[in-house]
This record gives sequence, C-alpha cells and structure tokens, in this order.
Amino acid sequence: MAQKIELKNAFKEASKSHKIIYIDHHLLPSGITRRTLPCHAFVHRTNVSCSELALDFFKPPVSLQYIALLGAIGDYQEHTRRMRRMIVKYGWRLIYMEEFLLEQAIEASRKDHSFKRKITQGLAKGLWPSEIPGLMGRARSGAERERIMEKHVRKNVRRISRNMALVTDAPFAATGLAASYAVKVANAEIGIGACRKGNYTRFSMRRDEKSDLNLNELVIKTTLKISGSSGGGHDAAVGGRVPIRKFNTFLKQLKREISKLVSEA
Repeated sequence: MAQKIELKNAFKEASKSHKIIYIDHHLLPSGITRRTLPCHAFVHRTNVSCSELALDFFKPPVSLQYIALLGAIGDYQEHTRRMRRMIVKYGWRLIYMEEFLLEQAIEASRKDHSFKRKITQGLAKGLWPSEIPGLMGRARSGAERERIMEKHVRKNVRRISRNMALVTDAPFAATGLAASYAVKVANAEIGIGACRKGNYTRFSMRRDEKSDLNLNELVIKTTLKISGSSGGGHDAAVGGRVPIRKFNTFLKQLKREISKLVSEA
C-alpha cells in the first residue's frame, strides 16, 4: 500500500510540470493501472523488452532501430519475431558483441551519469557502442568487475535452503549479477545477491532457467508481510529492499512461501 501511494504521489507531482510518457515491461505493483497514474501516454506489456515497446511508440528512423535490439538482448527478450529478423539483418556475431560491450560499459559506469549521457548521445547519433569514444575502456573495466564478482561468489556463496543460495556484500552493489552467479556456482534453483545501502539491504533474485517458480509473486507476497519492505520485477528476475534488521526475517518468510508453493505443486 505504501509503495502504491508513494508511486502515485511521485507521478502526480511530476505531471504538474512535465508530460509523462510511461513505458514499462515489468509487472505493475498491485493496485497500479493506467487509470491510476496521470500519464500522457502509458505503454505496458510484459512479453517484450522495454526497448521494443519504445521502438513501437517513438518510431525512430530505420537507421536507429538497432538500439532497440541491443536493449532487447540486454533484457533477454530478443526472441520476438521482429527482434529475430533484426538479428539476421545485422548478424548475430556483431550484434551480440556490441551488446556485450554496451552492457559492460554501463555496468562499470553506474554512478558516472556524465559518461552514460555520452553513451546515449552517441547512440542517438547512430554510433555503434564500439564507436563511442571511451566505451571500450569502460567495457574492459566491466569485464574485470565480472571476474571479481565470480571470485567473490565462489568464495562466499552459501546455501540457506534446499532451493536457495545467498551471496551478501555483493561487490559494486551489483546484486543482480551476484544472484545470477549464485545460481550457477551453487547449482541452486534461486540465487539471491544482497548488499547494504543506508538503512536497507538491497537484494536481487534470479532463478535457474529450468525453474518455473514465479519470483515476482514470491517477493510481493513476502515483502507485504514485512513492514518497510518492497520488491518486484519479472517472473525470473526481481529486486527489492528490506530494512537491514529485518533481512533475516525476510529470508525466513521467503522460505515459507516457497515451501507452500512446492507442497501445492
């Protein structure tokens, strides 16, 4: 409820001086619909990438449509009919290499908003990521960070239940990457990456590709039972935050919710 009110208030305040175009492919928080948010345009589907939704809405020149494909690959949603055609058009070797460079450079530039604006400006000019000045060096840093993350997970991951593996103190606050490595390294159905920020523990969860557990439903059900917490995302990838002193309670409640689903299956 608090999350819903906070979101509504933020949109209401912004709409006083700005025209809001809302484009999203995440599952919406409970109680939020296109009618509850004061938007000039509301574009929402969960079965395609956000960049493909933006492509449909803004209809950029053909020369810039490759940007949507880069975004779709980053969202693991490049398997729509249109994106598959674009992969054939540009060649999978080129497009996946360029996406990897872009993703690693952005990951290494989390707090460098000035450089991220340079990336956006370069893409808007029709440059490929490898053509943007300085991006290759950032991508190299991103790849180095990924190796650091893998080493951290291998050293620190621990099983907290039959289904789940947890990694705390995720380097670079990259909790999503930590969760993904936790799944692989611990051979777990669900991986959780966490780090502390202020008075909260930020967390991300990822599931094994063979799992059919709905992480979004799990996290929403769990956080609703723990005051001050929030979370959500996709079926296979979610994030959220929990007050530091309640994180262990969150994990215990999460185990209970998973046990219910497993027993009902």
